[in-house]
Amino acid sequence: MRSAAFAHEGTIAPMSVKKRSYPSGKTVWYYVFDKPGSTRQDRLQVKASGFSIRKDALDAEAKRRVEVQRQAESPAVSPVPLPTTLGDLLQEFFERHAEKKLAAKTTERYREQAAYLSPDLRAMPLPITPLRFSDEWDRLLESGGRHRKTKKARPLSKKLIRNIAGVVSSAYVRAIRWGLASFNPVPNSEPPVPVRREGIALTPAQQSLVIEAALGCWCLSAFLELSAATGARRGEVLALAWSDLHDGHVVIARSLSQTKAGLKFKGTKTGRERHITLPQSAVAAL
Repeated sequence: MRSAAFAHEGTIAPMSVKKRSYPSGKTVWYYVFDKPGSTRQDRLQVKASGFSIRKDALDAEAKRRVEVQRQAESPAVSPVPLPTTLGDLLQEFFERHAEKKLAAKTTERYREQAAYLSPDLRAMPLPITPLRFSDEWDRLLESGGRHRKTKKARPLSKKLIRNIAGVVSSAYVRAIRWGLASFNPVPNSEPPVPVRREGIALTPAQQSLVIEAALGCWCLSAFLELSAATGARRGEVLALAWSDLHDGHVVIARSLSQTKAGLKFKGTKTGRERHITLPQSAVAAL
């Protein structure tokens, strides 16, 4: 007798579509077949009933058999474990956020700053209290760094510790959005406050003295002249090309960044290009 249903890829399957009659006189059709990998000791079956005619049961059984076969052939995807320690959280922050949405140099700097955290703190399970972070800031302030030559412990600056705390705080902000943390303990940990220094703007006469005193590379004076004329960031000036100059105007549309992987162009900090009219002194220096 031929089978009532056909397996995946056209092979004949054992009788899997059957009829059941009830005392009331009602007749229904159903199917049942073994899943791939089923054994006599561990029998895994797929069943469905309630079909009014045999054809409906055959069609449903054939469709369901294909689905089960595809599921068995597809590789099992293991769920990615959630971060359980501060080190895991920082790694998740770098991979899922920083490397995808921030500049390469920024991500590189974040990793360097996070490396100052003690291994004990990075291995500490979440959540971590503000008190533990306060202890870490005190440790970094006392002996968080190393001398390049002697490798002896040295204190880190308050500004650097503040930046390290900022990286950890940013990771916690993302953790809250991802549902991995309920609060950010860093603001309550009281990282050290660096001494504020006021910037000094050079007068035009002082700028001229600096440019005239520029020694070394032949292009240094032109670099200083463009920096003074445009007020652009260092990377924006270094990224300028001759095609960015048009009749005494310069277009600042990108910036040049240096990372461990090499030089890389990126957009401006605001994401918008700027058109600046150059003074005659800057044009003459080019």
